[in-house]
Amino acid sequence: MKKLLLFAALCAACMARAQEPTVVGRVTCKGKPVAGAVVSDGDLVTRTDADGRYALVSQKPCGYVFLSIPSGYEAAADGLIPRHFGYTTRCAVDTIDFELEKADNDDFTLFVSADTHLRGDPEELDLPQYRKWYLPQIRREIERTAGPVYSIHLGDMTTDIMWHRNDFSFRKYLDVMKTYPSPIFHIPGNHDNERFVGMEVPDAQWDSLAQAPYRQLIGPNYYSFNLGKIHFVMLDNIIVRRSIVKNGKASSRNDYKLDERQLRWLARDLETVDAATPLVVCMHVPIFRYTGIREDGTGEFAPAPTMTAMHDQIMPLLARFDRVRFLTGHCHVFINVPVDERISQHSFVSASAVSWKINGPESRLISEDGTPGGYGVFKVRGTRMDLQFHPNGYEAGRNQFRVYDLNRVPEEFGGESASNRVLVNVYNWDEGWKISVRENGRELGVRRTWTRDPLYRLIRRDALPTRPTAFLAVCNAHMFVVEASAADTPLDIVVTDPAGRRYRQRVERPKTFDWRIE
Repeated sequence: MKKLLLFAALCAACMARAQEPTVVGRVTCKGKPVAGAVVSDGDLVTRTDADGRYALVSQKPCGYVFLSIPSGYEAAADGLIPRHFGYTTRCAVDTIDFELEKADNDDFTLFVSADTHLRGDPEELDLPQYRKWYLPQIRREIERTAGPVYSIHLGDMTTDIMWHRNDFSFRKYLDVMKTYPSPIFHIPGNHDNERFVGMEVPDAQWDSLAQAPYRQLIGPNYYSFNLGKIHFVMLDNIIVRRSIVKNGKASSRNDYKLDERQLRWLARDLETVDAATPLVVCMHVPIFRYTGIREDGTGEFAPAPTMTAMHDQIMPLLARFDRVRFLTGHCHVFINVPVDERISQHSFVSASAVSWKINGPESRLISEDGTPGGYGVFKVRGTRMDLQFHPNGYEAGRNQFRVYDLNRVPEEFGGESASNRVLVNVYNWDEGWKISVRENGRELGVRRTWTRDPLYRLIRRDALPTRPTAFLAVCNAHMFVVEASAADTPLDIVVTDPAGRRYRQRVERPKTFDWRIE
């Protein structure tokens, strides 16, 4: 009987200890408490009390605790990295405090980049190109932008295989980016995970170990924050699995969905957000892709085959929100999808275009859909977000589309001799854009078409003649065809974006086609 009583007492003591906080802290602004701030360990979610204090009975599953920065505040940054998180230890209780600064940020500017794919490769010359085309331009844009400025990177900052081959991982990335003038909220891409985890590692541990370098040097691989009136959710939708063993080594493969812990956290985080709050969901791999164009000119789209599980996981959680935007990367092309009246997806072209390895002195920094490499800039005014694409090496106000005179394009690149048709590629087009084409003052009909970009087809052939299946041109949903009355009449084209900005081009025909075409 005494043994039973002792065992019961020990169990009660263990249960009591299990209910004691293991992470505590305080959120303040200039020493004053910030009440109602949301704090999480990556699984559990809690709010600070009236004194700004929080407590979590946490198993410390991710090795850190993060703060969902409240509206009207900013967190300090350590260089490129916002310090809205703190690492836990093996101590019984960790104390992690957060200090915030007040910020009048209902109106702000958001710079969005994806797929920089830095490699440190002496043959592909990615770093010289990056420092020539992307970094100086975005730095100038940020420095001359008035008001609060924030940045997001949608993943694939690095290229995993080059972590070992070129000794180029996150430390080198952070060093290259040290002159970037704004902290960046990052999420990982599929190339931001360790590829070679180790033969001896159990399958169940592969994802956690593959994420470890990112977590150690960049921070949480999923989290949330608020800017002004908008709630941002940053997701890691890559799960790393053990793959086929080759030459005595285990490599990796990826599943594109959320793990169970992240899914639980997401549901709990969204419970803290009012349904009327605009929601921006950032992740690397997009859910939706276009599959064609209908006869009425509307696009056909569906979840990508690899993303059906992700779709089924996340869409029920978004059902109660009035306005949701997905911001994604991964595909290196623009895919702007009007999912329904509440939800839209912006998939951004990559900063590196299709790949640094294709670019050269007699090439062009463009991707498989014909879009120049570049980045997006959102002007946010309250709950309104107006997007403008900024192409590398061009002025945003002068290059939002490219025009092809199909009479002068060889048939192997999609040309149509004596057709008098003109093809217009409006890179960042969505349902809110308008296109007007006039020939001698007469308005011409404009029809959306499902086809490939002629210039990219030319450049890809010249750049990779020995790799017939690599980096192929893709049909896309932002191509438009116009038929003129003759082969030599000039055309006046005006393209208007959803914010009312007009982009004009007078096309003198016949128009020469080669890699220098504007």
